[in-house]
Amino acid sequence: MKKIIASFLFCLVLITGCTAQAPEVKEEQATWEPLIGTYVGDAMNVGKIANTVFLHGDTIDHFDLRGEVLRVIYKNDDQALSEWFSSSISKDKAIVYNAMMGAILVPNAKGYGFEVDGEGYEISRDVLIDEMENLFSTIPNGNEFFDKTKVKAFLQTHEQTIQQYAVDSDYQKALLAKFTISKSG
Repeated sequence: MKKIIASFLFCLVLITGCTAQAPEVKEEQATWEPLIGTYVGDAMNVGKIANTVFLHGDTIDHFDLRGEVLRVIYKNDDQALSEWFSSSISKDKAIVYNAMMGAILVPNAKGYGFEVDGEGYEISRDVLIDEMENLFSTIPNGNEFFDKTKVKAFLQTHEQTIQQYAVDSDYQKALLAKFTISKSG
């Protein structure tokens, strides 16, 4: 009798195991993916972009959305500056990368600005998008920046290229020449 029950239980476990579906493997999302199409007035999502997508997000003091311009102000403490912005290359890389990602993820901003160690860098969206259109023929345009599917496809294809432009010193100089640079205080 015990053998019959054991055989029955074994068959039941075997049948259940064979018919159960394997757990779905969920594709890991990029940090920027849920933030596609963020509006400049959405302080919560803009904060997430600044802190998780932008380079040196852990050194951000605050951001400012006045005038529909996304401005990121980095901490002015010596440790943050020496750690992340010890060379102009690192600072320039962060500004170029963050401006380009900001333009893609916060498409209704009128411009993008960054303040590091008393220097302000600001560029209008129109100038930045014109520049990016010269680099990427497949960049979304107009309201397509709010289309999650199109922006996701673009970033999956071009995010590494954006990173490469951000570290290219010649490209940094060319793009930064289009920024308005100001000294504060």
